[in-house]
Amino acid sequence: MLVYLEQHGQATASELADEFMVTRTLISRNTWRLIQDNLIQSQVNQTDRRIVRLTLTTNSQETVQRSVRQVQENLKTFNQSHDLEKLTKQVETLSQQLAKIN
Repeated sequence: MLVYLEQHGQATASELADEFMVTRTLISRNTWRLIQDNLIQSQVNQTDRRIVRLTLTTNSQETVQRSVRQVQENLKTFNQSHDLEKLTKQVETLSQQLAKIN
């Protein structure tokens, strides 16, 4: 939910429920916890008080961005490890083939 809000800027509980295919009640329960933890904030629409927009707090924006960067770095490392493993297998296969020739 935090990453979604970071990517989209803001959303209502109904929009989040639709996006994650869960009930609005579940979203409301989770957003209440996030508000208490100062990770998101709610903003009531001044012209229609039934509409409440949820946004990230400044603190959580930095946290989400840091987490996204860490995941991206982990994926790069994973790809490099996978590539190294693949290269190692290719070298072993080539060595075996060279051994048969000699």
